[in-house]
Amino acid sequence: MNIYLDESYNLQKSKGKMFVSINGFAVLNDGVLRKRWKMMRKEYTKSRRRVHATDSHFEKLRKKSIKLLGRHDVNILSVFQLTQELPFNYFDNEKMKFDSVYADLLKKLFIEMSLEEYQKVRIIIDARKHEGGKLAEKKFQKEIDKFLKNEFSNTHCVYKAVHSYLDVLIELADFVSNTFYKEYQTDSSHIFEDIGFRLIQIKNPL
Repeated sequence: MNIYLDESYNLQKSKGKMFVSINGFAVLNDGVLRKRWKMMRKEYTKSRRRVHATDSHFEKLRKKSIKLLGRHDVNILSVFQLTQELPFNYFDNEKMKFDSVYADLLKKLFIEMSLEEYQKVRIIIDARKHEGGKLAEKKFQKEIDKFLKNEFSNTHCVYKAVHSYLDVLIELADFVSNTFYKEYQTDSSHIFEDIGFRLIQIKNPL
């Protein structure tokens, strides 16, 4: 099993609903999906701009990304948490402990996906900056590795953080995450209803 994830969030009250979400997809054969995504995005690379979901230049590609996943044997993934519903232990001097929230949302998602059913699982997530720098990044990696080893002892799990410009399927996860960000911000469920049974969605698990 191959899992590709990216985060989307809003932590500014002035921009509306405050939340953290992690989104992406799980696919058994990522080689076929990689090939088809490369073909789909090819015409959009002619501008020589970095392909990124938040760039309005790639709005049409963003819409195509969800349709592409709908034509493959994949599960689309989303775990979502409103910040105002977080327990007090996720805050330090009124500031949210982002890494703690992020780690626990990942754990909830992995449990819901029943990773123990697979012999081998590759989890590739979009690399991000940690507030505590490299030390915090290593601590986070160690925490997730330990959780996967303890929770799914009979499954060989590999967890890696990779920048989206180095892997087109992380780029695709970024398009999924951006699409879901827009849905969560507007309280829309249109996209989620279209995905139907392929969607694994967890809301406010913490």
